[in-house]
Amino acid sequence: MIIPIFLPQIGCPNHCIYCNQEDLTGTRGLPRKETIDQTVQAYLASSNQRQKADQTVEIAFYGGTFTALPEATQAKLLDYASSWIEKRLVHHLRISTRPDYVDLSTVRRLSTYGVAIVEIGAQTMNPKVLQNIYRFHKPQATVRAIKLLKQEGITTGLHLMTALPGEDEASALLSLEESLHLKPDFLRIHPTLVLKNSLLEKKWRTGAYQPWSWGRNLRLLTKMALLCARHKIPVYRWGLMPGELCRNSYLAGPYAPALGEWVKRSLAFHYVASLLTIALSSKEPGLSQLTLSVPQKDLSLVKGQGSWLLRHCNSLSDIIITSSTHQKEERSLNLPNYLPFHGDWHIQKNGEKLFFLTQEEFIANWRI
Repeated sequence: MIIPIFLPQIGCPNHCIYCNQEDLTGTRGLPRKETIDQTVQAYLASSNQRQKADQTVEIAFYGGTFTALPEATQAKLLDYASSWIEKRLVHHLRISTRPDYVDLSTVRRLSTYGVAIVEIGAQTMNPKVLQNIYRFHKPQATVRAIKLLKQEGITTGLHLMTALPGEDEASALLSLEESLHLKPDFLRIHPTLVLKNSLLEKKWRTGAYQPWSWGRNLRLLTKMALLCARHKIPVYRWGLMPGELCRNSYLAGPYAPALGEWVKRSLAFHYVASLLTIALSSKEPGLSQLTLSVPQKDLSLVKGQGSWLLRHCNSLSDIIITSSTHQKEERSLNLPNYLPFHGDWHIQKNGEKLFFLTQEEFIANWRI
């Protein structure tokens, strides 16, 4: 369980073009100890009924640029949070920051306070795009930051964005490839949205920035998801956190409250299309009234949005999948966290498995 403490814009050396964290989070100024304690207590109380015995609990300082704060301010906030580690109610701390404010002394100081995870807001590895969004550092800063953090044994996450000013699909995929070669422990990827009172709003209103369409962005994210899976690096979140504040701040761009579900559904479409290709090449007679068999936890991808997946897959060929069913749970199944689905899918007829493709085979062979 992550207990978020927001530091909107605090410590940031300048205002990034897309950002308006204060309106997005509904938070302003540095949190006081009382505020942090109340937030932690509320989260712990709400989770008591459902918390698993082995669940990890962490306090996360999100927003702003934590390591650009004065050292005394960093120490004060970390002291407030680490007191909950001493009480054995929280396991460790997490922060987010920019790559150009990470050096060896900073990393070692964070470790002494129990910071186990650092999320780096890289956004892109393209130097021109970094300039376009008013991030006045080089991609090499991200390379150095991740190297230092990993050397000190700190789990490292990387934030990337799509549809940034001056970016296209090819440059976004190249940026992702460069990021994956750094071997972060996980990624967060979200599209650029035009938010109220952001610098990007002005460019959008004058026509200097054109937001991406929903379909264009989803096609790119689908390719990015495949690349991440091939590199065996999980994506922990697609898109901004849903909620009223985000909806109230949103003006334009490919926003969806369940973007991650749509990325998986798009991947599933290509997975089933690959199964249909196998079926067509088999020349098996009587390919109708087929059933798509998926793990139970993946059934929502098939039946959600008015059976969007089956409707679109059935438009690809004369082979018709008329229904879907879930497979029995395999309790011993322990899949890697970078795989998009909860198991392998197959097509069957009258309960007999006809066409099968592991998700590893699909990931390895699908052309991006």
